Amino acid sequence: MSVILGSLPPAIPARLAIKPNPFPLMSSHRQLRKLTPYLRKRSVPQSCFATQTKAAADDRLLAHTWLTRTPEEITPDDVLSSLPSTPLSLAGPDHIPILLLTPSLAQWADTTNPFLEQCINRLYRKAPTSGSPEPVHAIVAIVDKLPDTPSGLQDNTDNGAVAESEGISLLFARTANLQGRAAAPRRIRSSETEESALVFSFQTEVSYGSDNTTLRRAVHEVGLRLANTLFINGSENTLYGTRWSYNLPSSSFSFDRSIELSRCRISSTASSVHNTLKLPLHPVGQRREVISSMGNILRQLAKYPNGTSKDPMPASSELEKELPRYIEEHNIADRRVSVWALVESPSSNSQVESDGFRTELVRSVQAGGKLHRVMSGGGGWGKKQGLLSLDYETKFLGPYESNEFTTLDNIFSPFGTSTAQTAPPWFEEKPVVDDLTTLSQVARPGDYIQFYVSVEPDHVQNGQPELLGSREGAISYQFGVVFDNETSIAQAEKGAPQKDLRVKPNYFGALSEKAITFSQPIVPIRPEQEVLESGTKLDIPGCRVKLVAS
Repeated sequence: MSVILGSLPPAIPARLAIKPNPFPLMSSHRQLRKLTPYLRKRSVPQSCFATQTKAAADDRLLAHTWLTRTPEEITPDDVLSSLPSTPLSLAGPDHIPILLLTPSLAQWADTTNPFLEQCINRLYRKAPTSGSPEPVHAIVAIVDKLPDTPSGLQDNTDNGAVAESEGISLLFARTANLQGRAAAPRRIRSSETEESALVFSFQTEVSYGSDNTTLRRAVHEVGLRLANTLFINGSENTLYGTRWSYNLPSSSFSFDRSIELSRCRISSTASSVHNTLKLPLHPVGQRREVISSMGNILRQLAKYPNGTSKDPMPASSELEKELPRYIEEHNIADRRVSVWALVESPSSNSQVESDGFRTELVRSVQAGGKLHRVMSGGGGWGKKQGLLSLDYETKFLGPYESNEFTTLDNIFSPFGTSTAQTAPPWFEEKPVVDDLTTLSQVARPGDYIQFYVSVEPDHVQNGQPELLGSREGAISYQFGVVFDNETSIAQAEKGAPQKDLRVKPNYFGALSEKAITFSQPIVPIRPEQEVLESGTKLDIPGCRVKLVAS
């Protein structure tokens, strides 16, 4: 029996294991065959972990989100009339709004649409107007969906599932903390042009050591792939900066210029950051040692689990055996599934007793474990027999890419000043645990591997701890991956009211159909050691990362 797994086209979400009719996993003309599981709808627990760090807080920021299941019924006035009152400290060029819109409202993101101009003028209505006010800027992007809360939809969806909505999400950030890079002109773009990405960084300080007096900078970071808007506005992705100049005769800001961006990084500091992570995954097989590998290719794993023997077997052998067994046990009718490999270093200790696979996965990720999608493999003969190929990507930004970033003022400079300036301290790269950006080794001999399949989020919700709610005065950020676009639309249409618009203050977030990345600090045991950052790519349908910053 052979394992034939496949990679996904960028616009198609990952394949769920237990859904009756979800998207199939495919790679050009290759499809999953004999090992495509039949995973029945089943209440399988999902993983959740949390960490917290503290530091001096940034100025009070502002976040606001509008969620709707009936975007066709929503008008610009519905949103504009409920815009928050911008504090005087934010109503000037030192702060910049970031506006994320979903595809159903994409027409509002067009600078020729009056919505943007009206929005800017309402947000900056307290801006000083004496003399000649400076221009203000805004970042606009189109994302696939916005994360909703179960309570918002539980009367109309099954089991109060993790919900996804259309809408707009707004965040104010310090202009000095935002940097990016202009996209290459379309006429000179190549087929290898980088895909646009938004990155959100949250800087804190952690105290550790025997007396908790040693302080180190720590960063939580989330990267977000944007929606495919090729059939909406002709651009593969929509991410651009805008400049608005003050018009004295009309006493208002008017559109000046926009520049398409390929990268944009928004940073903030907080006195504390508390994060939780949910992964709708279920283990198949057992944890095994890596015997031989090269780059992102697994060649051999240990025949016996947990380091009890060095006898090798082809890397795909366990999947060839365990996935069909799992299928039969759960009597699942669908034959397509996505598989991930959890890679952890030899120093990780998964032999201690725990509450089950949920705790083991939590501890592994906290200690630097990484999740990699199994892209292809199995079958073959000779030296290629039983190989597995893993997705090596863990970050959307290269190791030195931030050095090429610059501020919006420089990007909009009439003289085209494109040289990157020295990045603020929070943009400096920190040591990363097993950085894979140079494609060294995804899994080295001696590392350990555990395979997982994705399960549907709405069937792992009951009985699980909810993502933490926002504390008073804090901003709640939530990012993730769309779990099933077709089901989400069907649920939204089922029992939806005539007009649905819910406003959530102090809340900001977005979902991607493709992937997000998440990195977090790993606090060392000894004070002389540096705080490391461990990152992983998350393209699991229905996964969520929530950060509460105050």
